Amino acid sequence: MSLLLGKRIRGLRRLKCFTQKNMADRLGISVSMLSNIERGKKYPNIELLKKMTEILQVPQEELFVLPEMQQMKRVNG
Repeated sequence: MSLLLGKRIRGLRRLKCFTQKNMADRLGISVSMLSNIERGKKYPNIELLKKMTEILQVPQEELFVLPEMQQMKRVNG
């Protein structure tokens, strides 16, 4: 799960045109920590997840949407 979450965070960060440094600075964490989260090596605590969603301007649920679920919504929706 942490790898999928990390990939989702990375994708949203890139979509918003934030560099790792820019995002890490806004979060108050090191670039190394953000990199570890994005690679699924570390799992962010709930406060950090909330801060990420605020910075990325997405609902919290958006971090946990799996690509397969999005595809199914398009097909069935």
